[in-house]
Amino acid sequence: MLTKYNPFRRSLSTRLLVVFVIASVLLTIMAMITLMHGFANAWQVNARPHLELYLDYISEDIGSPPSEEAALALSKKLPVHIYISGPSSYYSTNGETLELDEVYFDKPGLRHHPRFPHGKKSIADVEFGGNEDKTLLKRELGEYTVYYELSHQGRKTERRKFMLPALSALLASLAILYFIIRRMLLPVADIRKGVQKMGQGNLSHRIIVRRDNDLGTLASSINSMASDIEDMLDSKRQLLLGASHELRSPLTRATIATQLLPESRERQQIEDDLKEMEKLISDILESERMKSGHSILDCERADIQQLVESVLEDMQANNVTLDMPDTLPSVFVDSIRISILIRNLVGNAISHNSLSSEPVSIRATQKNEFIELSISDQGPGIAPEHLEKVTEPFYRVDQSRTRQTGGYGLGLHLAKLIVQAHGGSLTIHSRTDKHGDSEEYNKSSIKESTGTTVVVSLPLN
Repeated sequence: MLTKYNPFRRSLSTRLLVVFVIASVLLTIMAMITLMHGFANAWQVNARPHLELYLDYISEDIGSPPSEEAALALSKKLPVHIYISGPSSYYSTNGETLELDEVYFDKPGLRHHPRFPHGKKSIADVEFGGNEDKTLLKRELGEYTVYYELSHQGRKTERRKFMLPALSALLASLAILYFIIRRMLLPVADIRKGVQKMGQGNLSHRIIVRRDNDLGTLASSINSMASDIEDMLDSKRQLLLGASHELRSPLTRATIATQLLPESRERQQIEDDLKEMEKLISDILESERMKSGHSILDCERADIQQLVESVLEDMQANNVTLDMPDTLPSVFVDSIRISILIRNLVGNAISHNSLSSEPVSIRATQKNEFIELSISDQGPGIAPEHLEKVTEPFYRVDQSRTRQTGGYGLGLHLAKLIVQAHGGSLTIHSRTDKHGDSEEYNKSSIKESTGTTVVVSLPLN
């Protein structure tokens, strides 16, 4: 499995270009095979018989035994060098010795070819050979062997001169094809980027429709789908906000009416239920405001230790330890929303730490341009399969929704929204058993036991 970026697998333009090149190569090979087969047949049926017959005429002019004067006269008239090898003599029209090393001669011969009269003498002693620089024809005339050389040494140089322009033209063609394909597939890149932004929650983004074709229709369809989803989410948000606001009036009246009841266990239970409902409504309203894209942070310089101590005092939380150096710098945050963040995280830690004798630990440190606030409990922990989902709205590891096991699944979701609005991050580390290490988090202040640590990172500015 590939883990690194692979441009061949990721780039559709490159893959299409490679497909076109492979198809072109295959078609070229097929065309060359067809042409070579056709030329071979034409050579055997048409060209070779004529060349053999022409060679027979030349041989008659040279005579038998071969005449050196006649051979020289023929080489001056025709583009051919003639070599005559006899029992005790050797002659060449160009004064050079013929090199026959690694030269293979083919001798199919011409026997009563249909193009020639039946009475014509058969040419069965003509052999063909040669290499890249020359073509050789061999003929036996009695005790003499005559070689006819057709030189084409200039073709090798011509081919070399041709290769560089041909290769340059091929590369230029491939480059032009690549850019044409890239231009044709620009809408695909637009769609990919648009879908990525929409998947990140930016449903107001619209994909550019470049052309009126299938890809343009696809982009328009995705834009329409995003618009419909955005309208549905806005309607849901408005309904949720409206219902939450409307619930506050009867909730306030019920709270006032409860104060008129005599002190009893039932009154205390009703008050607790009303407080839980009020917190749920507040969390719903705040989370929808933070997600709406129109929330404005009222930021100011604040001391993170004072904010934590103020929240703990309001919550009357006693089983909590603080580890915060006095040298911590102030942070530029919305104090009200950071207080909500701390209250939710501390409340979660306390509720899950009820069965442990260890207190909830709150620790703050400075790391570069950030303040890290860690809130740890010694509860049962969160299983690894739930860690990535616990910050989703209304997601709960325990679906029973009892007061003993937690709230309605909005606390961590709202905390994440507040942190992201400040440009920070929220991470969760958890251990579910004393010997497991599914989530390793090496901190000196965290013991090797079950529990959960939520780390909030807030920028100083």
